[in-house]
Amino acid sequence: GGGDRGGYNGDRNGGDRNGSGGYGRDTRGGGRDGGYGGGGRDFGRGGRGGRDFGRGGGRGGRGGRGGRYTGPPPTEALSNLIVATVTPNFQFHQYGLDGSSKTNKPIDSRRRRNELLHLGLFSAEGLLAKNGMTAKEIECLQRVVFFEGSFFFSARPIPGLDNLPMAIVASKDDDGSGLPVMENGDCMTVTNSNSFCAPEILSEGNEESSAGNVSIDRRCAECTKSFVDLDGLLAHAKTTGHQPQMESAGLKASNLEVFTSFCNCALQRAMGERMARWGREYIDPKTFTEPKDKQGRNMGVRIFRAYSCEFGVYKPHGQKNSLTLTVDLRAKVIRTRNLLNQLCEDRDPNTVRFSDADIQRAQRQYKGEVVICTYDKRCYSVVDLDFNNSPASLPVEGQGISHAEYFTERKHIELKYPNACPVVAVLGRNNSTIHLPAELVCFNELDPFVKQQLPLIASFRPLERHQAIEEMKRYLTPGGQKTKGAGGGLLPAIGLVLEDERVKVQVEVLPLPLIKAAGLEIPQEKGHMWAPLMNRANYRVDPGRSTELNVVL
Repeated sequence: GGGDRGGYNGDRNGGDRNGSGGYGRDTRGGGRDGGYGGGGRDFGRGGRGGRDFGRGGGRGGRGGRGGRYTGPPPTEALSNLIVATVTPNFQFHQYGLDGSSKTNKPIDSRRRRNELLHLGLFSAEGLLAKNGMTAKEIECLQRVVFFEGSFFFSARPIPGLDNLPMAIVASKDDDGSGLPVMENGDCMTVTNSNSFCAPEILSEGNEESSAGNVSIDRRCAECTKSFVDLDGLLAHAKTTGHQPQMESAGLKASNLEVFTSFCNCALQRAMGERMARWGREYIDPKTFTEPKDKQGRNMGVRIFRAYSCEFGVYKPHGQKNSLTLTVDLRAKVIRTRNLLNQLCEDRDPNTVRFSDADIQRAQRQYKGEVVICTYDKRCYSVVDLDFNNSPASLPVEGQGISHAEYFTERKHIELKYPNACPVVAVLGRNNSTIHLPAELVCFNELDPFVKQQLPLIASFRPLERHQAIEEMKRYLTPGGQKTKGAGGGLLPAIGLVLEDERVKVQVEVLPLPLIKAAGLEIPQEKGHMWAPLMNRANYRVDPGRSTELNVVL
């Protein structure tokens, strides 16, 4: 706005067209159209201008945001859907698994089956090493293998798994077979395999290569590398001796359920390579905020940005089906005060001595409650608080080490108070009881005041969500990330390439409805902040009289 050369003492042209301030008493003092409201955002600071060619422009104060008019209402908006292209030579493979114990009973434990698969395929004595693959090549292949319990997906065919069924882990009675053996006698067999291409509804329009030509994707068939142009692919093939991904025979079209299941397995692996999983979302453990109240005091919680991603099939109006990635931003909240600090009331845990009354009160308060681990964000139900042991004194059953040593050696977590009691007994897998140090868990329930403030401290505005979606899109596109080991974006390496633009949708801005209370009507210009005006409504209620309402239940 103006305010740069406002007139003084009755200057008849006290404000110019740009909103120059003025102290003049002349009715033209505010400049044309009231100095354009002091100029708005594009004109910096300036006078507030006169109203309707009224008073002088004032002292040249803040220009404000200009008028209420922001242009015509929008007719389209960006969604949180990102279209993904399935490359012409996309393929994936599904292998069935059968695991049994030494008593020939099926193994239900997902963890045990995963250990058997790793031993039979990827270990130093497994199938891939026996077929001559180096450790680096095995690691590269393992990156595109996704274990799913009774079967596993693979973006590439597994060398050696041709004549099925085939045993990959033998029982103790078959030591002469040359296969790896588990100490507990468990064994595993790969039962069958299926090779798939993309579903037919997604591969419409893909033409087969003519005679003498071959179709290739801009990605390597022998490692997890993808390229934005053909020159990079050819240079990689010349340097490494690898082959590009070419069209293959013998593939059958997958159904949508199996196809999206494979895509989401690959998506979870891609996000898990750089982020920590928390439930179904992924967070950056190093990026968080610690909100404060109006007095500047810490509210005792940390807010993490949690990314939620999932593949699905979407059909825009009048267009063909396409694979789309749904991306959203959510908030994850965790206490900053762990259970040990709560029990010790922020005193030194090494010197605190709990009385019988303290122990009984703590057990009544926390038994049956839910706690969350600070290192993996898993939730557990509390079975008991063991005040007779500390992490350093309580041994891990069958391991020959204490819980403090277990967390140091296996989890790489150095406990700050290994000799402080209690140890928290929680419910683990198959109703088993496991023990956790109290300094590594937090009470999952939030304070009432924090719950009340959640809409203010743990919600994201549209601009923040937009930026988060763009960040995730860059992360999952070729060249958008630098991963360890084999490197390269995982999704484009298996034939799923995100496009640059997001799906746009048609929108309609609805007019503000009539808001009226006890005869008080809210004006249209106050529609963005109508609640304070409701205080002026007089409902004419007689506090000494009751009103009977005939209500049928």
